[in-house]
Order: sequence, then C-alpha cells, then structure tokens
Amino acid sequence: MRPRTVKMWRDLSAARGRVAVMILAIAVAMSGVGALLIARTVLVREAAAVYVGTNPASATLEVEGGVDAALLAQVRTRPGVTDAAARQTVLTRVRVGDQWRRMLLFVIAADDPMRVAKLRMESGAWPPADGELLLERTAEPVLDATAGDRLAVAGPSGATTEVRVSGTVYDAALAPAGQESVGYGYLTPAGLARLGFTASADELRIVTPARDQASVEATASAVAAWLTAQGREVHQIKAPPYQHPHHSQSETITGMFLAFALAALVLAGVLVAATLGGMLAAQTRQIGIMKTVGATTGQLLRVYLGAVAAIAATATVLAVGPALLAGYGLTGLVAEMLNVEIANRAMPWWVPATYVGAGLAIPLAVALVPLVRAARITVRAALDEHGAGTGVGSRRSDRWLTRLRGGRLSTLALRNLLRRRGRLALTLALLAAGGAMFTSGLNSSAAWRSWVDDGMARRAYDAQLRLTSSAPADAIARAATAVDGVVAAEPFVSLVATPATADGRIEVQRTYPDDGHGRFLLAALPAPTRMVDFEVTAGRWLHAADTDGVVLNQSAVSRLGDPHLGDDVHLAVDGVVGRWRLVGTVAEAGGPATAYTTPQSVARFVDPGTANMLHITTTGDTEEVTDAVEASLATAGLMVGESMLIADLRTAIDEHVAVFIGTLLALAALMAAVGILGLAATMSITVTQRTREYGVMQAIGARPATIRRMVLLEGTLTGLLGSLVAIVLGVPLSVLVGELLGTISFGLPLPLRLSPVGLAAWLLLSVAAAAVATLVAAHRAARLTIRETLSYQ
Repeated sequence: MRPRTVKMWRDLSAARGRVAVMILAIAVAMSGVGALLIARTVLVREAAAVYVGTNPASATLEVEGGVDAALLAQVRTRPGVTDAAARQTVLTRVRVGDQWRRMLLFVIAADDPMRVAKLRMESGAWPPADGELLLERTAEPVLDATAGDRLAVAGPSGATTEVRVSGTVYDAALAPAGQESVGYGYLTPAGLARLGFTASADELRIVTPARDQASVEATASAVAAWLTAQGREVHQIKAPPYQHPHHSQSETITGMFLAFALAALVLAGVLVAATLGGMLAAQTRQIGIMKTVGATTGQLLRVYLGAVAAIAATATVLAVGPALLAGYGLTGLVAEMLNVEIANRAMPWWVPATYVGAGLAIPLAVALVPLVRAARITVRAALDEHGAGTGVGSRRSDRWLTRLRGGRLSTLALRNLLRRRGRLALTLALLAAGGAMFTSGLNSSAAWRSWVDDGMARRAYDAQLRLTSSAPADAIARAATAVDGVVAAEPFVSLVATPATADGRIEVQRTYPDDGHGRFLLAALPAPTRMVDFEVTAGRWLHAADTDGVVLNQSAVSRLGDPHLGDDVHLAVDGVVGRWRLVGTVAEAGGPATAYTTPQSVARFVDPGTANMLHITTTGDTEEVTDAVEASLATAGLMVGESMLIADLRTAIDEHVAVFIGTLLALAALMAAVGILGLAATMSITVTQRTREYGVMQAIGARPATIRRMVLLEGTLTGLLGSLVAIVLGVPLSVLVGELLGTISFGLPLPLRLSPVGLAAWLLLSVAAAAVATLVAAHRAARLTIRETLSYQ
C-alpha cells in the first residue's frame, strides 16, 4: 500500500496547477468568510458598547413649562429611576452657502454633570461661550464648517445670528448627520437665548435599570402620572429601543452577507471535490491495482481526505491576511456609516475558532461523497475504466447529436461536453451558483435604484417647507404661487402623532433623540392631492368625502400592528386621541411612519382652513425658487422654520445602504470568481483524461491548432451554458435578497428588477472568463506530441 500511496501524493504534487486552483478557490471564499465574521462581530459589539457608553436616556418625557433643579432632584428619587437630566432640543436651520440645512440644537445647562446622554469632547471645551456652539463630528461635512468657522443660524423669527463653532463632540447615540441631512449642534441655554429662542428644559430624560421595553415604558408612565399629579402636564413620552438607531439594520445585513460568504465556501468545497474526483478518475486503474494487492476502502479514503485537509488548511492559512485586511476595512466603512467608533478591534476566541473550523470542515464535508464513491469502486470496474464515460455513443443524446448540422468542430465540442454528464452538471452548478449570486447583486442594486427612482417620481413636488406656526392655507398658497418659477403649491397639515388604544390610552413613542428614527406623523393632504401619487397596496387612496378615513404607509402599518382595511386606527396629537377608519395602505420610499388623512378630519387638532406645511413644484433652479418662496412668505408674515429639497431626501435614502450595496456586489464577484476557477480546474482535468484521445486525433491528421480551438470551444460553451443558468437562478435569488434589503430599509420587499445592462455584461464577462480559464488547458492539449499521448498511463 505505501508505495502506491506515495505515488498518489506524487501525482497530486505533479498536478500543481490544479492544486493551486483548489487552494485559490478556498482561499478566496475564506477571505470573504473571515472578513464578514470579523466585521459582524466587531461592529455588533462596538455599536452596542459605544451606545451604552453614552448612558442614553431610557425614556424622555416632554414636560410643559420645563423642569427645574428642584423637580429634577425629586424625579431622581422616584422608584425605578437611577438618574435623570433636564434638556431641550430645538429644530431650526442654518445657512450653508446658498442653501438652508436642517439643524438640531441640543441645549444643555452649563453645570450639567453629563451623566445622562454623555458626549465626548474631541476639540474645544464645555461649556461653549454664549455666542458659540459645538458640532457633532459627522455634522462638519453637512454644514461645511469646522472649528473656528461661523454659522448663520436662524432664530424663531427667521432672522439669522452668527455663531462660532468652538469645537466638535462625539455623540455615539446619533445616526450620522449625512444620512439624516441635518446638522447637530450643542450649546447652553444662554447661547440659545442669544439666537432668540426661549430656553426651557422641557425634556426630562430618565435612566432606568431595566432595559426591556415593557419595564422602561412602565417606569416612564409611572413618572408621567406622578408629574401630572404634581400639576405638571406631560405632552409626550419617548422610549426608543435600547440600541443604536441602525443596530437591527447592520446586524441583519451583515448576517445575510456572512451567509453568502459561507455559500461561497461551500462552492469552493464543491470545486475541490470535483477537481479531486476528476484527478482520481485518471487514477482509477491505480486504485484497482491497489485494491488487488490489499488496499481497503478506508485506507484509500483516509489518503483522499488527507489531501483535501491539506489543501483546505493551506488555503485557510493563506486567507488570513486578506480576511483581516478586508474585515477591518469593511468594519471601518460600516462604522463610519453608523457613526460608531471602534475602540476595541480584538476578536473573541470563537471567531478564529469558527474561521478555522469552517475552513477545514466545510470542504471536507462537501468532498466526502465523491471521495467515498471513488474509494469504493470495485476492482473490476476500476480495471475496466477506459476514460470515455459510461454509455458514450449509445445514449439518445449521442444519437441526436449525430443529426446536428453545423461545423464538425462545434459538434465534437458539444459531444465532448456531454460525455461526462456528472462532471458537466457539477461545473455548471459552480458557474451557475457564482453567477446567480453575481446577477442577484446586480438585480438588487437595480431594484434599489428603481424603487427609489419610482418613489421620488411619485412625489410631484421639488421642495417641502415647514412653517414655524399654522397659518391660513389660502394665504400660504397665494404667497407661494406669486413667485416666478412656482408651477404648483399645495399647503397641508403635518402633526407629530402617537399611536393610542381604543380605550384612550396613549402609547409610548419610539422616537430617538435625533427626532427622526421612530417618529410617527399624521399628515392631512387635500383630497385629491396633486403632490403625491403613492402606490396603493391595499384598499384605496383618500376621497374628498372622507371625514374619518386614513391611509397608512408601510412603516405605519407595521408600527400599528398590521391593521386590516375597515379597522379603527387611534392616534393622539398633543394628548388628544382621535379615531379614523383604515381605507387603504400605500408604499412610500423614504420618510417616517405616516398616517395620511384629509384636512377636515384633523379639525379637532388645528383650526379649520389652516396649514403648517407646503409642497411646491418648480421650474429652473429649485434652490433659488425655494429661497424666493421663503422671501414671499416672510413678506406675508409667514415664517419658514425648515425646508428640504427632494434631492436631499434622495441623498439621505441612498446614504443608508451605499456600503451594503457595494459589499453585496463584492461578494457577488467573489462567488463568480469561485465558479470561474471551477471551470479552469475542470478543463484541466478534461485535457488530462483525454490525453490519449488527442494523440489519436493527431495521428489521423488533426493539427494542434484544431485541438486548441476544440478545447477552447468546449470551455466557452460551458461558460455560456453556466451563465444562462445563472441568469435564470438569479431571478428567485434576487427576489430573496430584495425582500430582505427592502424590508430592512423600507418595510416592504423591493420589486424584482432585472438589470439588462448588468445581465448582458455578466454574459459577456462569463464567456470571456471561461475562454481565458480554458486557455491554459487548450494550450497544453495542443502542445502534446503523439509520443507523449500514446505513452500516457
């Protein structure tokens, strides 16, 4: 047994090219597995750590009249409250060049101990002077400002006051400013008063030892009831989940990517199994001889598995460097997207253990079946093996091929493909799996763009303006339409709402401190409206006669527990509960959870005929026209507190998934590479097994160039078939990826969108890559001499 075993290992060593391909395939896949393991582990841990490190408020209560030091001290003694702070948040805007940007001002007393919702100073000092403020570090590019610059911040009257940026802070509890298209500023009550606002610490932020939502809400409600008993009115309670605003999104998507990377490793294992199976097919007679002299199936299997283990171990070690580079690179990109600072890059012990285990176990497990089959071959079957494949020439497909018209070379290449159907199926599976992932990445990217494009197209307005206070809708419309460049103007009402129950109990809001994530709005649009045309997913849109009808977007449907058409929907505005009947649901790209209704159904909350929001449709430069509309409104005594261009909304939506789309395409390319490597290995094996056949062909007059073209054509046909199968399989995979990506981002699956350009590019790329992958094998086949081929054993 030993001499034959040594010869088998020598044969493997001689096939250095094929062994290199196997090692490369596993190393490529393991690079992805390692990178995603590192990124997921470090990101999830560090995002939780930095968020908890701020000691975020478990709940925030909006208290009428503000919270003074005496009341704050009493709150800290309430059952279930471990600490509390009084803060204020003001939404305003700042002039950046020729454009307005939204600005959130977080007002903190100069003597605040900063135990709750802590900040970390990066430059400057706390507290800033009265004419100064600090910026959250991600707000610098949004506001195009750094320490020492001056910002023109708008006050309640619309007039701007210059404020100096004295430094920057790191607030880990906030999503990056760029994703929300908003600036974050921090200043004292004296600094706020200098801007013209009334300083009133009306946000009571409490910290509870409990972290589960039910316990936090119970404690917050108890504190609210106690405040009400003390004669202090509580307008709203906010209790966001105790995690980073983007925690669920990043955790789910990185988990999906890790699954894809593991799938690439399985493909690499299949490649190893197919390659070794082909190599062993060339040694079938040797196996028969070894069994004749006493070798057992178990002994042979141990040799084969030892070869796989050696290949897998080598690849796993070689992939460590690329995995570390890619993993920490991806960690940095996603951390920047989440505004997470990575303080500890160390990996827990189970990450390298999982990495090594996957790198060894998966290739061995995948290779086990074909290797067992090769080791269990009988002596008679092994000695009868002649390499042509079982039943060649007698199968129905062979007889069908003889009737094909066309070039003799192409017919021969096609017949050669079908000789080893099992190997062809395995090669096509490799190409198809890698290509399906690649095309699904392209399709998902196209679906994302299409969904967002369609969502933006369903908004007929170019800018949205929020007034500082409600005003007659007719006056707003007249002032806006008097401006040149305004094609249409439509005032409407938008109110912050809170879900409630049928018995009048107001639920706790899920809104984060950025006042965006978790927010719920009630919007009263004219019926019919000219500004939005959202896709109706159930029921119908609003009619003018709807006095109590409501339409929910997908986020609102989820927030309210998936109500059915005709069900009652209860929402509270400033503590007043209203009831509506659900008449329809819509799909909306971007924006918070929103319930749409008619102006007459919100008369209990606002004066009839008034509005606090405005949509405008423009021609020409939208920024200039929007500025002119603001000036016209100001002349009419109507002050604008916030404006947003539709282009800014598009940018904010894209910023949320830019890194994830890029990572998806990178993983798709990785899996496609594994498939191409599989084809290269298969064609190398094919050439080896047909060595004597090529000699016979040359003996009867075939030229080396003819053999080269035949092998190239065979590989190209395989690549073409694999790419076509990949395109077909990519459709259901695109549906699955789009469902996950869309549900995380928008609350609805992305529609299936095929990328014609991408699919055509994949078709050309795969065929070209197949030709290149076959080139070496074709060149080797063409260089074989008749003597070499006929003496091959």
